[in-house]
Amino acid sequence: MINHSEYIILAVSDNDEIIKIIKDSFKAEVQSYYIMTSPISGDVFDLIKEKRPDIILLDIDYGENTKGLDLLMDFRGFDLTMQIPVLVMSSSNEDIERAVIFGAGDFLKIPFDRLELTVRVKSLLSLFKLIEGITGQAEDLEKKTSELEKKNAQLEAEKNKTDELLQNILPYEIAEQLKNKGRVTAKKYRMVTIMFTDFKDFTKISSELEPEEIIKELGVYFKKFDEITENHFIEKIKTIGDAYMCVGGLPLRNKSNPIDVVLAAMEIQRFMKKYNAARRAKGYKVWELRIGIHTGKVVAGVIGTKKFAYDIWGDAVNTASRMETASEPGKINISGTTYEYIKDYFICTYRGKIPAKNKGEIDMYFVEGLKEKYREGNDPIKPNEKFQEKLAEF
Repeated sequence: MINHSEYIILAVSDNDEIIKIIKDSFKAEVQSYYIMTSPISGDVFDLIKEKRPDIILLDIDYGENTKGLDLLMDFRGFDLTMQIPVLVMSSSNEDIERAVIFGAGDFLKIPFDRLELTVRVKSLLSLFKLIEGITGQAEDLEKKTSELEKKNAQLEAEKNKTDELLQNILPYEIAEQLKNKGRVTAKKYRMVTIMFTDFKDFTKISSELEPEEIIKELGVYFKKFDEITENHFIEKIKTIGDAYMCVGGLPLRNKSNPIDVVLAAMEIQRFMKKYNAARRAKGYKVWELRIGIHTGKVVAGVIGTKKFAYDIWGDAVNTASRMETASEPGKINISGTTYEYIKDYFICTYRGKIPAKNKGEIDMYFVEGLKEKYREGNDPIKPNEKFQEKLAEF
């Protein structure tokens, strides 16, 4: 009986061989793990609603067909499935990277063996169980705090540590909501601007450097990116290898986010240009950066594996990633949607309708700088007083 098993595992795949491996892997532990299966095109959400699985194993290995990734995005867009950990399986590194962006908790590279499968599944289940415990502890802590007039010194110190930890990994507003309510409600945002950055030929560069050198260089870049984005009220979401992802317009909503993000992107490229000039002068190899930007709708919320993480989901995320892929070193590539928001203030070069994987042809533009009437002197990225007045109107 299902109710006698400690965990329910839902395996979603059209590949009979993968389903067999999953079933065989847990055959010896039927008292602890119950395996349910469904094809990609099956009534997956009805099955989830009825059986409430503890983890979903999702096969996304379908080549150019994105039905597996599309289903993952659907999982992360609904309350019913948002808190269920998803482990994706694919032979494609690109699909795995995209799946992580879309909220996958872990992954398996096809082909995989039974031992690796069971270890990954058990690890992911343990991590999510731990997070549930942490959330429950936060709720208990707040309840005790409201009942007591005074806290002893030890309890106060522990609370301060918890507050500091949450604010280090979550936006302030989200951390406060988590502390006060013990949970964070996912929110829809109608207009945010997403930026992706990526280094040209990173794989080749990293193969020629020691791991310590790679980490040191990425640390220099990402620290500066953090400083710049923070100055423009932009929320850093995550780094994925050498990629950097951030978004303007959340958790606090504003209408200036397309402008804010483009300004930050120009500062980042200027920093890269100066930093690379210094490296060239010393005879070092340079790291060239591509930037892609898109404006659209997303859902934002808190998920967790090893720790709480604030993340966003939606088609706009995928489009922003495609803008970065279609960009060029040293350039800022924006979609036609973002262009419509910033065209009155920035000089942009139309690139035409450019094919983007699984998106068709998209209008794209390179941002060249501020228009002369909005720049300080001859500096193409420094706004003047007139521009600041315009920005304040938003």
